[in-house]
Amino acid sequence: MDVLVALAVSIGILIAAWTYVALGPAALPVWAGIVAWGCFFAAGGKTTGLTKTIASNLSGVLWAYLALLAANSFGGGVPVLSVCVGVAALFMVLQSKIAVLSFIPGAFLGAATAVSVVVGANGTWTRTIVALVAGAVLGYLSEALAGAIARKPRRAGV
Repeated sequence: MDVLVALAVSIGILIAAWTYVALGPAALPVWAGIVAWGCFFAAGGKTTGLTKTIASNLSGVLWAYLALLAANSFGGGVPVLSVCVGVAALFMVLQSKIAVLSFIPGAFLGAATAVSVVVGANGTWTRTIVALVAGAVLGYLSEALAGAIARKPRRAGV
């Protein structure tokens, strides 16, 4: 089987397992893991994609947390929240000067996911973090599994 079909099969199997575990015993936001899974591939895959995804997603969670904390500390309201979100976004871009945090979309997706889970769905910061890390690791595993099951090209004379 070619690499793309192998990747499709590996993702199909692992995402079914993720959905079962996340929605069942782990009680995690399944879609948060899928966001990180997509980030893994968008960040280039392999070990570099894994580390950039985890670091950037979790930095986004931290910036979202700090923005919401600051907004509440300064009295809340839309104008205050807007400024705090703007400052957080500024830092999410500036941090990309650090290699492991250079995947800017990962930071924004981590922040948006955290706010959606914690504020929108009454979830927790911890469950958000666990789901994001799990999704990145599952991306890595799906890539590795695809490599293991893909048909290897035949060598000449074999």
